[in-house]
Amino acid sequence: MPKGNTYKTNTLSANLAGTLYLALFSTNPGGDGSGTEISYSGYARKPIVWGSPSINGALGEIKNTNLIEFTTVPSATGLIAGYAAIMTALTGGNIVYYGALGANYPLMQGVKPTVPIGSLTVTES
Repeated sequence: MPKGNTYKTNTLSANLAGTLYLALFSTNPGGDGSGTEISYSGYARKPIVWGSPSINGALGEIKNTNLIEFTTVPSATGLIAGYAAIMTALTGGNIVYYGALGANYPLMQGVKPTVPIGSLTVTES
């Protein structure tokens, strides 16, 4: 039996309350955080500002309303960001949601990982 629309938007509001941070991973973080978080000089998780949840077809969804910019990669890392996770703390903490990025992003010198406004979407089915 599917969830009702109000339940979907309420779940998103409850799960994404408070200050949460976007983290980049080179391997799938999984629900237990066992993946490998990106690490380069100056890298830090970035805070996310959420809009209001809405219904899109059968899904509840919410999107970021802030431009999320990570520090520019200062030197070649050999790392590829392929996953992201929404975390409860700037360091440590728990994973709230996670998933694969739309593509793999090589973190070469001079690259500034950026998530445009409205490009980070979390859904509840």
